[in-house]
Amino acid sequence: MSASSTNTLGRYEIIREIARSNDIVYEAIDPSINRRVALKELWIDPSVTGAQRRERIERFWREGKAAGRLSHPNIVTIYEVGKDGDRYFIAMEFLGGQTLRDAIKAGGPMPVATVKDYTLQLCSALAYAHQNGVIHRDIKPENVQILPGGHIKLTDFGIARLMGEPAITQDGQVFGTPSYMSPEQVAGKPIDARSDIFSVGVLMYEMLAGKKPFAGDSVVTITYNIMNMDPPPPPGAPPYMVGIIRKAMAKDPNIRYQSAEELAEDLRNERSSELFTLYANSPSPYPSPFGQHQAQQQSVPITPYGTPVPSSSAGGVPDPFAQPFPAPNSAPPAPSRPAISAETRNFLGILMLVVGVAGMLIFAVWAINLAYQSYVTAQTSTAAVRYYNQGVTLFNKGNLDGAEQMFQNALRVSPYSEYAEKAKDGIYKVWTTRAYTFSQTRDTQRLGDIARRMVELRPNAPEGHYYLALTQEMEGRLEEAIKEYEKASTLAGNDKAGFGSAARTRLDTLRQGVQSKVSVQPSTGSTSVEEPPRSSSEIPYEPAPGQPQ
Repeated sequence: MSASSTNTLGRYEIIREIARSNDIVYEAIDPSINRRVALKELWIDPSVTGAQRRERIERFWREGKAAGRLSHPNIVTIYEVGKDGDRYFIAMEFLGGQTLRDAIKAGGPMPVATVKDYTLQLCSALAYAHQNGVIHRDIKPENVQILPGGHIKLTDFGIARLMGEPAITQDGQVFGTPSYMSPEQVAGKPIDARSDIFSVGVLMYEMLAGKKPFAGDSVVTITYNIMNMDPPPPPGAPPYMVGIIRKAMAKDPNIRYQSAEELAEDLRNERSSELFTLYANSPSPYPSPFGQHQAQQQSVPITPYGTPVPSSSAGGVPDPFAQPFPAPNSAPPAPSRPAISAETRNFLGILMLVVGVAGMLIFAVWAINLAYQSYVTAQTSTAAVRYYNQGVTLFNKGNLDGAEQMFQNALRVSPYSEYAEKAKDGIYKVWTTRAYTFSQTRDTQRLGDIARRMVELRPNAPEGHYYLALTQEMEGRLEEAIKEYEKASTLAGNDKAGFGSAARTRLDTLRQGVQSKVSVQPSTGSTSVEEPPRSSSEIPYEPAPGQPQ
């Protein structure tokens, strides 16, 4: 029977087809309780027969059984597993929102706070599944649904393994999505909960970096990289997050996190094992731009210049040719006391040596940090340019929220590049536009909030001081407003945007003793506020012709 030959399946009324891959997913209605459901139907090619067909059916039943035994807020709920004639189906809750894959494609790298939130929810789901004997085996962005409000649901238990039950596949048979498989899964070895932990680490990396850690032109290349290579840290990720990802993606499952709860505990406390920090003394699976750590130990302490450090315990050697001092006939004169004793000289010498070594170490750390920043900037500047230019395009289209997000992305992925300052200018321009809108609607709370953020970001720019003064004037704090208007006037001078002249106009009005914040129109009772003229020209940081978009 064709999957599309009827508008019912079991007791469910099919509304439309949502997706089609190995199986077909419909949006449907359960008429008995008028509930909206997602209906997944098994599809088997007619040419598949015998044992292969029976295995497909058994695997489909296994999916319903695996997810059906789980009841958790972060796992899709199964309502029914059934059969209608020769058609097999699973009825489950209908999920809105978008998949994690769609979110990454649309927005690129995600903020650290978002990655932390999504990962903690995913760990909660996996911890519950593992405790109930279910290994998912196919953790990937397509199987993570983001509901409106940021709630996460883990879906598709199609290749899940039920602990304590016989395996459907033969030993050595591999199932999963290559880019997210653990090394033991790639090798066809027995797997447990720690294989899902590896996949979670891959997801964390992709959410932070906007790209997969193990890439390649073929499955062979991807699986080779999983088994043998380690990616660089995600750009802009804090050290604790890098350490957690490295431990989750350890090649040896015995070194990896042993449970989802253990990973979640480190993530909640923003900590990671010293073994997995970015600059561990042991050889790091993440290659350093400066080469391998030096492990050679010197048998004798040396200075930064390679010469032995003098020993402070060495004593003087007696002179064998010294003549005995003749016994005096009278008391000898008292010997003169040196200005600095030998002990003090030794102490000062050691102190100067220590200070010199410390200075060299501080200089070396500074130089390494500077070089590392340059390395990271070179690696991330292309992404920053792309985000920045997308922000400019969105701004010119009037999409302020989207523009600000793109500028923030550019600033986060490459904080030391030249585009970081341009991104800050873009953010400031977005805020200035919003401040103008808030001033016209007299929304003093939001106007004051954004004006303070503008002053914090650009303390020597006039716009933030002007709108802060305007807020204070509207709220009746006239003395404070006068001070801010004076700052805006001084900083703006005769700027083309008109903030200087607008500030001076407001100052003249306040100094003449006008007590009201705004002028009241007698005929209508409406209010108006002095504003600098608005420019219709495009923002000044439009990319030059030929500049990469």
